[in-house]
Amino acid sequence: MVAERYCLLPRPVFPAQGKCHLLSDIALGEPLTAAEQDVLAYVCAGYSNKEIAVFLGKAEPTVKHQVSACLRKFGLSSRTRLMAALR
Repeated sequence: MVAERYCLLPRPVFPAQGKCHLLSDIALGEPLTAAEQDVLAYVCAGYSNKEIAVFLGKAEPTVKHQVSACLRKFGLSSRTRLMAALR
């Protein structure tokens, strides 16, 4: 039931390359994996871990781990700061 509700939400509209517009301008210690980039695009669009998991067909803990990895790679302590850095 929950998955059906989330599937009705619009998918995020991404810039031309399908990523947050400043992602290529930010120097990272480690590169982001393709999965982390996918999750990050949804985070930038303001979706929750649960919504992202449904959209990408992943388990919610997997999405949470990938968001945490992005935070670590960007050297940030919160999802809000991550979103602000990428807008």
